[in-house]
Parts: sequence; C-alpha cells; structure tokens
Amino acid sequence: MTQVIHSLLVPQDKEDVFPELALSLFTVIDALYKKLKKASVRDIYFLSREGQPLMRLFEMYQLSHGDVNAPIVCHYLEVSRRSTFMPSLVSLDHEQFDTLFRQYRAISVMEFLSSLGLEVYATQVAQVLGVSVDALKVREADLPTSAVYRALLGNPWFCQLYETERISRRLAFIDYLTDLSGGTLPATLHLVDVGWKGTIQDNLYRLLCDATSTSVQSIDGYYVGLVGMGAANGSSRKHGLLFSCSGERSAHFHIFNENRALFEVILAADHGSVARYVHTERGLAQPVRSDFEEEDMVRQFIFPLQAKLFERFDALCRHFANCDHDVSRLLHLTARCHARMVFMPTSDEMNWFSTVFHVENFGVFESSRFNSTAPSTWLDRLRFTARLMRRHPGMMLGFWPWLSIRRQALPGVAYAYRRFRSGGLV
Repeated sequence: MTQVIHSLLVPQDKEDVFPELALSLFTVIDALYKKLKKASVRDIYFLSREGQPLMRLFEMYQLSHGDVNAPIVCHYLEVSRRSTFMPSLVSLDHEQFDTLFRQYRAISVMEFLSSLGLEVYATQVAQVLGVSVDALKVREADLPTSAVYRALLGNPWFCQLYETERISRRLAFIDYLTDLSGGTLPATLHLVDVGWKGTIQDNLYRLLCDATSTSVQSIDGYYVGLVGMGAANGSSRKHGLLFSCSGERSAHFHIFNENRALFEVILAADHGSVARYVHTERGLAQPVRSDFEEEDMVRQFIFPLQAKLFERFDALCRHFANCDHDVSRLLHLTARCHARMVFMPTSDEMNWFSTVFHVENFGVFESSRFNSTAPSTWLDRLRFTARLMRRHPGMMLGFWPWLSIRRQALPGVAYAYRRFRSGGLV
C-alpha cells in the first residue's frame, strides 16, 4: 500500500505543491463516510465555503466506495459565522454577544455592526449617536465596556433595527434551510466543515434548537479538525475526523494542527462569503453573498492546485476501492506524509504559501498575509530564540509556527522543533 500511495503523491512540476494533502483529505473523507454509514445518515450538509470542495471529494469517494442505489444525499449549505450570528441571537435585553466577544474585544463599532451584518446602516447609526462614520471605524481597546457601545445598545432606534433584522433573518434562514432540505427540516442536522471550534454549529444550534422551536432537535458536526469544542453539548455534538482536542489530544495532533491555514486556503470555493439571508419579492428565501475579494488570487493560485488535488484524490479512491485497509495504519502513513509538508516543505511550497492570503469576515475585517519577514541581524535571531525558549506569553508564531521559527530563530531551532512536534516521524 505504502509504495503505491507514495507514487501517487510525487509532484509533477514546480507548481505542484503540497501533493500529500490529497492523502490527508482522503483520510478525512474515509472517516466521514464510515461514520455516516454507521449512523445510517441519509442527508449531509456541507458548510460553505470550504464545504464546496469537501462535498466534491465526498461525492467522488461515495461514487467509488458507496452504494450507488442508496447514496448519502449531499447538500451545500451557504453559511458563515457572520450570516448565522445575527439570526442566532436573542432579544437585546438578554443578549451578551458572547460568540463575538470571547474572541474579538478590541474592535470598532463598525466591525461590531459588520459582524451583525448591519454595516449598511452605518450612516444612520452615526447620526443617532451624533458622531461621524469615520469615528465608528476607530477601534476601542475593549468595545463591550466602552461608552459608545453602551450608547448604541441604549438607543431606541438601534434596538428596533436590531430586533427587526434579527427576526427577519432568522425566518429567512429557516425557510432557506427548509427549501434546501426538500420541504422538511431533519430531526438531526448532520453537517461538515473544515473546523476549528465549530462556531457556525454553535450559531445554528442556538438558531434552530435553542432559541426557536423547529423540528431540528440536535446537530452533529464533522470536522477536518477541532482545537476547541465551543458550545458543544449532548444535543450539539462535534467530531474531529483527522485530529481533535476533545478529551485527550488525538494521535498525531501536533502534526495535523501545525498549519491549519493550509486546509482553509486550498479548500477554497468559487464565491464570496455569505453576509445574510433575505426573502425576495416573490417570497423565496436565499443567502446574500459578499464581494468575492479573493477571486483573482483563488483563480490564479488555488484552483490549479485544486485540480491536481482532485486528480490525486480520485486515484486514491480507485486504489482503496480495490483493497481493504487498516484505519490506524492509514492514519500513521497520512501523518508521516502530512509531516513532510509542514515540517520539511520545499522552497517552492514556502514561496507559494507566502503568495496567498485569507480574508477575515467576522470580528475583524482584514486580510491576513501568510508571509513572514526574516530578522535582519543575528541579534534579532538570538532575541527571538531567547523569547521562544522562555515561552514568552506574548510570543506569536503565526499561521505556520515551523516556518516562523525557521525564518526568525537561530539555525538548528527549526530542526529541533520539527523533531519534537512530529514525534520523530520526519
């Protein structure tokens, strides 16, 4: 098995980077399919945007492995943290916005409005608060305790706007999900997403099971990986398919967790993020998408990589369809291959990763570049290494810790980090 798989993961050219990701995602989809079959799940909902390529991979796997006469039905559910946040909230008298403020506190009023999907009302908000629109864009050190935040929540006009939008968007989302489900909501909503804390699932649980009476009684979320359980409970369960921190950390956790951004970037969709839900003039409920800010980057750098990913994944499906495999052995092989990508990348892979970026659409609204600047002097490297050894509480290693260490620490430190985090697999 090992020799055949390695032959499928050989790069074809310099632009063919991170080829082993096909095996990592095969292991994810293999685990997902088996869990769904064991639970007799008939409908599965893939959450946008990473769910778009994940759903394609699942359908490829099911075609080669599954029962074509009774396949698991796939649905593409267009959601985002922002679009599901507002519909999940309760009345302003009882809402603390914990889902937002537990991660983002140093934000502006404008970013607060944008997280609610109310940024289109910025001019009116500025007027009722007696400030300029530019003043709304100034970040507060701790927005929930600021005077401007208290003034906003105490303003009658804003309270009415909040309640109207909250209810209308909740109804629109429920109708949208009902239509997507063929007219009837499932008792248990089974969803798939990339991870990492399942915030959208938390929003959906509050929206469908907690704050509103619908026929949805529970939610099962299946994720590439989990690094936090959020608001999971007995009726809102979360499953890490490749790695998880639930209870004890899963096998090879540090390998798969080393560069989670790699999954997010490569599992790109062909459309922008969802901002809200509306009813059209004809009464049809539908999502409203934001501008696709990353479109040029995605089409130039991501889609060519996805094409090779799909080809390799299809070859892996055909290979495993004709042979039995031990799950633990597959996971071990996958960990070794994944460790090569995140701890021993080629120069082409590091350069490629530095060209792409991620746009944040909740809490803070800005682009995150993945390139890290190397220090200019040996003294800078020495200082960085000293802080790293002391585990300085303010130490930020970015999206890819190994790469930050390689570029900013003294020689040999990245090697030691690799050996430690990979458990000696590479």
